[in-house]
Amino acid sequence: MWETPYFSYAVRELPKGCQMCVRGEKLVLFTTGACPRDCFYCPLSPWRREDVVYANERPVKRIDDIIEEARIQDARGAGVTGGDPLARLERTAEYIRALKEQFGEKFHIHLYTTGALTTKKALEKLYNAGLDEIRFHPDLFNPNSRLFRVEIENIKNAFDFDWDVGGEVPAVPGQGERIKWFAEFLDGLGAKFLNINELEFSETNLRNLLDRGYRPISDESSAIKGSLELGLEILRWGEENTSLSYHLCTAKLKDAVQLKNRLKRMARNVAKPYMEITEDGTLRFGIAEYEDLDELYALLVEEAEVPEEWLYVNREKGRIEMPEEVAVELAEAIEGDVRFFIVEEYPTWDRIEVERMPLP
Repeated sequence: MWETPYFSYAVRELPKGCQMCVRGEKLVLFTTGACPRDCFYCPLSPWRREDVVYANERPVKRIDDIIEEARIQDARGAGVTGGDPLARLERTAEYIRALKEQFGEKFHIHLYTTGALTTKKALEKLYNAGLDEIRFHPDLFNPNSRLFRVEIENIKNAFDFDWDVGGEVPAVPGQGERIKWFAEFLDGLGAKFLNINELEFSETNLRNLLDRGYRPISDESSAIKGSLELGLEILRWGEENTSLSYHLCTAKLKDAVQLKNRLKRMARNVAKPYMEITEDGTLRFGIAEYEDLDELYALLVEEAEVPEEWLYVNREKGRIEMPEEVAVELAEAIEGDVRFFIVEEYPTWDRIEVERMPLP
């Protein structure tokens, strides 16, 4: 077992999808919130549990939205997720095919599925569309259910095709034996890897997890106590007992590495000249707010003599954007009801504001 540079742990080599993901190179393609299962630990937000499509944070109305988002990110691949993408098989296959046609065969695409819907016919459609890697997440912690038995049988179908096959499950404390069973099952079929995810609280799974006795590791963390330790135990066991590769994906990796790297790739393509790209991949700049933007713009250009190329009127957000240093100078020089701030935003489609500092 070895510790990666990404705050995660591995046995043998990382799956190709993971190698690209940690570098921020993977577009996250959410093809539907529909799913044949209702896992107690599912972290999906309520609005993503509908039949909706997103490319990263961008709502998708047409295929061109996906292509544009991939270009903005400089993506070199995509991770197809849900819900269960096979719940909307034709749509998912169409998107995979479109990405391959646009960006070429080297554009690596992996997909997550429960296995409930992975018939040979369905898998053939995904394979013919260009899918490179498939990751199964069966109802492992409900082994007596009929659905679980269907999933296990369906997983076997994936080995009829020339792609990478693996599993991906959360490290649920108390469920180590079930995960080991799944690892041995995959190893016996000739799978390449098993990814273990550190379990985390979310807004939607919080009550379910608390009711089952799970607790956070601290007041500042969403990671669940005992999950990381179980993941490490599985990796040590797997190194000795199977030929699979393993990757323990930690909560810290997702927040401090994968997201940050993706944001940096996007920021380079969307930042306007007056914006600074921070170490975290956010966009930092100054803004001025006033009830009449046209009046404010005239004030800044004609009286304060700010060059027009330094100013951008954002009517959607009701503000004028500018370099940080310009906002600092203007805040000291202009009196009245004009409000100046330094803001930081994600370079994503939704441009979530992560910090706002008022200027005196």
